[in-house]
Amino acid sequence: MVERSYFMALDVQNLWYSTRYIYGKEYRVDYSALLEFVQKSVIQESEANLDATAYLVVSSHHDQTNFITALRGIGFNIKKRHLIFNKSRNTPQNTNWDVGITADAFMQDDEYDTFVLVSGDGDFTYLVEPLRELGKEVIVCSFEDNISKSLATSASKVYYFDDTVVYDPKQRWSEQQSQV
Repeated sequence: MVERSYFMALDVQNLWYSTRYIYGKEYRVDYSALLEFVQKSVIQESEANLDATAYLVVSSHHDQTNFITALRGIGFNIKKRHLIFNKSRNTPQNTNWDVGITADAFMQDDEYDTFVLVSGDGDFTYLVEPLRELGKEVIVCSFEDNISKSLATSASKVYYFDDTVVYDPKQRWSEQQSQV
């Protein structure tokens, strides 16, 4: 049996904003549950090779060391971009990884059979279509309430996350305290 290889690109900012939009600002993504969802629901192969990369934007105003360490600990490679604030325009820059994810998907295309995109951002439609033309299977994982219709229709398959990939930190802490 030939081992399939998967390249998973996790758009951290898109998931963060999607979670806040759908569930509320207090909710967070459970990245362990998300990775388990992808492995059990999407890949479903015990012998598959999964290269999972989390793409995130970091700010000098927030220490994200523990978050990055946790992501690495559960099996993610990390690519980070530093947020730059343009003072003359009073706006942040470098706030997404769309071009970086696209470049990696093409630069590494000989290393995987299936591209798994964890994002609902419609800009990725322009990545999905050429990858499929190259013969790649492209799977998108996102929240159903926050996925671009063009992205969903261009993908080979779409999987929607359920409530198990999000949590309320205060509620989780309370549950842990009651078990002590």
